[in-house]
Amino acid sequence: MSRPLLSAHRTIATTDMDQARLEVSAHFCPHVLEPTGRDGHLDMVHNAAAIGPSVRLNYLTYGSAMRITPGTFDHFFLVKVPLAGSARVRVGDRVVHSTRSHASIGSPTEPVDMMWSEGCEQLLIYLRRSAVEDVARGDGDAAPVVFDPTMDLEAPAARSWLRLVHLAVDDMEAGGALFGSPLAAVHFEQTLISGLLALQPSSAQEVERPTRPCPPVVRAVVDLIEDQPEHAWTIAELARHAGVSPRTLQEAFQRELGMSPLERLRRTRLERARRDLVSADPARTSVTDVAAR
Repeated sequence: MSRPLLSAHRTIATTDMDQARLEVSAHFCPHVLEPTGRDGHLDMVHNAAAIGPSVRLNYLTYGSAMRITPGTFDHFFLVKVPLAGSARVRVGDRVVHSTRSHASIGSPTEPVDMMWSEGCEQLLIYLRRSAVEDVARGDGDAAPVVFDPTMDLEAPAARSWLRLVHLAVDDMEAGGALFGSPLAAVHFEQTLISGLLALQPSSAQEVERPTRPCPPVVRAVVDLIEDQPEHAWTIAELARHAGVSPRTLQEAFQRELGMSPLERLRRTRLERARRDLVSADPARTSVTDVAAR
């Protein structure tokens, strides 16, 4: 086994199956843990460090081959990045063959069933569901956010995002000088969440488009948002541009697009950020650059 990440933040190291199950349940969710190797030997190590209130970094290995069946995560998203070994991860009706080149992503509403190989070591990025959904959608949108479960770690945008994750790991291992500031921690968490939403296909990127022509009021505001998504638009400004009251504009958007003007603005920004990340040169542009833009 290589040197574990976050070794200064040890939560447990054990060879006892019940103890391992209880510890991981406390940090994630209840699950079934079953050895699948010939000897059934367990050599579990779990290290964990929180960046802030919404994102926690974890290092986890069981040593021998294991089947882990948590069902649905319910309250969190989990990005699982293999550092050694491999995993076969079923998320909903999709199967991810997860290696050093492909991470898997579990969404709260999708059932998960995992088979970890012998010697599998994973960096697990825990993201609180409410924090992700607050960034991804507007108030009143009750649809759950569901990510495509396969992340191509060789794609430029994913490599850039993972560099941000490792920046946080490095800071935690060095004593947490950067993220000892609550303000820095919260802003960094928002950058990580926004970057993930921008680079990884999800239900949040499905910007609704009308199946019939928009009324002029809605069309004018949609055009303005798409022309200047970086502007800090308010409802009052958008309504003035359209020549109607804020209430009339809100009602027109709900009727025609099923969302508010500011929700359309958020989704347009995410769509634009994902496009920029996909086309960017990773040597010149980072997730932070795109998020700030």
